[in-house]
Amino acid sequence: MSNKPDKVAVIVPAYNEEKWIGSVLEVLTKINIISEIIVVNDGSKDRTSEVASSYNVKVIDRDINGGKGAAMQMGIGATDAGIIAFIDADLIGISSEHIRNLIEPLIIDTDLMMTVGKFTGGRLTTDLAQAIVPFISGQRAIRREFLNGLPSLENTGFGVEVVMTQHAKQNKLKVKEVLIPDATHVMKEEKWGFLKGFTARMRMYGEIAKQVISRKNI
Repeated sequence: MSNKPDKVAVIVPAYNEEKWIGSVLEVLTKINIISEIIVVNDGSKDRTSEVASSYNVKVIDRDINGGKGAAMQMGIGATDAGIIAFIDADLIGISSEHIRNLIEPLIIDTDLMMTVGKFTGGRLTTDLAQAIVPFISGQRAIRREFLNGLPSLENTGFGVEVVMTQHAKQNKLKVKEVLIPDATHVMKEEKWGFLKGFTARMRMYGEIAKQVISRKNI
């Protein structure tokens, strides 16, 4: 697949996000610098695919849940865009300005390889988490050249952002932090109830920790 440097793609990995993905896509589909939006429905058991399909986006349905990294990898393989952004499907308060601020620096600065969004002023728990471990942010955009030498994201799960951050550090790639004020995401405990949500959170932290431990230089 040949690279189209002026093309901007947004990949939205989604698993059981029928309640929230619509509001995210509502924002994304109105941003004129975005050439294509790809929703990777990662084996959802709810109406995520149907909701996403009601928007002018490409929907890829995975039969089984492979994890966030696998969904992102599939999205990357489905586009030839020169700039690729990754946006979570469960964001609250996200605006077109936030997305533009994440993407436009890569259009302006050809030496810049990745932007990383950082929540601020949205919710104490997410703000604090990203202040302590900023490399876990799921809102980021990359230049296609960033993919050169990047390990497969297929089996990284929620540790995918750790892998991307370490790749940038090891290769001394230019990265810019972008503030995302007054936005946050839905907590897992809010989605699935305390017990199931807490269990999912612990699994997420485990996947992140696994990647951090294997990449000790972060």
